[in-house]
Amino acid sequence: MKVFRPHLDDVERLSYGKGAKRRGTGSRYHCHRLNQEERKLYELAKVSSFLTVRGNGYRKERKGSPLQNIWRQRCDALATLAVCVEKRSTGDNVVMDFSTLRVWDDAPFVTMIVNNVLKTKYPDIYGEMEADSTAVSSPLPQIPIDLGALKTRPIWAVDERLFTIPCARDVAKSLASDVVKESAHFKLEDFQHKNIGAHPTKEVDDKRIKDDDRSDDDSIDWDDL
Repeated sequence: MKVFRPHLDDVERLSYGKGAKRRGTGSRYHCHRLNQEERKLYELAKVSSFLTVRGNGYRKERKGSPLQNIWRQRCDALATLAVCVEKRSTGDNVVMDFSTLRVWDDAPFVTMIVNNVLKTKYPDIYGEMEADSTAVSSPLPQIPIDLGALKTRPIWAVDERLFTIPCARDVAKSLASDVVKESAHFKLEDFQHKNIGAHPTKEVDDKRIKDDDRSDDDSIDWDDL
């Protein structure tokens, strides 16, 4: 049984506010239509393979982050790690969402990022994270992965699996680029749907999974991106 992944053409349709051809790909409760500034950043992200946003990309008038949502959809379609640089006034975050890989165990891939990127190329950042006993050993939410959701639900109805690395402005993009390069070596086959057993699934309630009001005051202007 194939997992529910969107088609790239449907992702593009959603980014222009059009309906997807495949039912369930989008949701009226999750904004995807990009404005002019967001589209510029989206096109840049296609080239660099990581997204750059102001703060967390939240748009108050849309009650969500269209740019983050559409980037997650694209990474899901491509079965790649969703990498984003959040630019803030006090420093940047490199945020990785492992949910777009749709694997039943993402720990081996987190370990690859920690060992082959942080330890090797950014020892100062690794040292700061190691001082926090949970940051490196358990960077993802301590909740079981919903295997049923991985198989059958669109990405907006799948819980995020986030690994966030705080860093200085001058290293954020190089760190994101190195994470993307390392993720190209991920061997997903043994951890994907063919090796996920039968698990009961619940009908998706998109009203329950509405975008949160995650307004972000600790952000910088578009011109600083």
